[in-house]
Amino acid sequence: MSFQITEAFVQQYADNFRHLAQQMQSRFEPHVAIEPNIVGMSKSINRLGQRTAQRRTQRHGDTPINDQPHSTRFVDLFDWEDGDMIDDQDKIRMLVDPTSEYVKAMVSSLNRAKDDVIISAMGGNSRATTGNIILPATQKIAVGGTGLTKAKIIQARKLFLRNEADNHNGEELFITYTAAAAADILADETLTSADYLAGKFLQEGDVEGKWMGFTWVPSERTPYDGSTRRLYAWAKSGLTLGKGQDITTKVGEDPGKGFNVRVYAKMSIGSVRVEEEKVVEISVTEAA
Repeated sequence: MSFQITEAFVQQYADNFRHLAQQMQSRFEPHVAIEPNIVGMSKSINRLGQRTAQRRTQRHGDTPINDQPHSTRFVDLFDWEDGDMIDDQDKIRMLVDPTSEYVKAMVSSLNRAKDDVIISAMGGNSRATTGNIILPATQKIAVGGTGLTKAKIIQARKLFLRNEADNHNGEELFITYTAAAAADILADETLTSADYLAGKFLQEGDVEGKWMGFTWVPSERTPYDGSTRRLYAWAKSGLTLGKGQDITTKVGEDPGKGFNVRVYAKMSIGSVRVEEEKVVEISVTEAA
């Protein structure tokens, strides 16, 4: 037998690509207010405070002049990018042009970055003319040694109602949940098999639509320290995603790199919590 016969072996290459399990779309972008076409490094979000009417007690009295409360929040833009290069020789070896799949993967990475930016705005500092504003303790539900329970969901709903930031004032409410939080709900003895949310989880492993006044948004990207997960509930108008430039992609030959193809994607975005009363942080236990 010839020892050179291995030279005749043929390596078969795949003619397509399979993207590994990953989040492709932004889960949060459709559920926050959008401030498009921002020019510059930041843009102000002007807020009008609550007025108080006064009883008229005097005939022919002067017209009152009550100062309108004003305040401002700022959405600051930051640039995000992703890029790669494809050698022409690689295309020959693979027998397939991976360019479009690279673009798809890059867009997915930027969509996940959008969610990270929005999540950071939920529990982080909001820049105002008076300085950085934190999310107050009154808008936080303590971990209490438990996961996501019906009691915590009811408490979050109560805060929105108390703050006049619920559906009675035209607000859309949303809440995040993780796979572990879904398991907590199924294990909560206060929920019955007839309960809508538990029923949907049992039947489909997921929930669509509203329950307890919230639209449920799955995400594994909220803050986690190895034992405690921070989930968030929010009103749509309580968070703003600012866009200087949405996701754009470019594909072209680079003459400085042997005319190989460069693939590039970028965006300029920022997010800010506009009102503390419209965001609730829910801490839950979650095993690693």
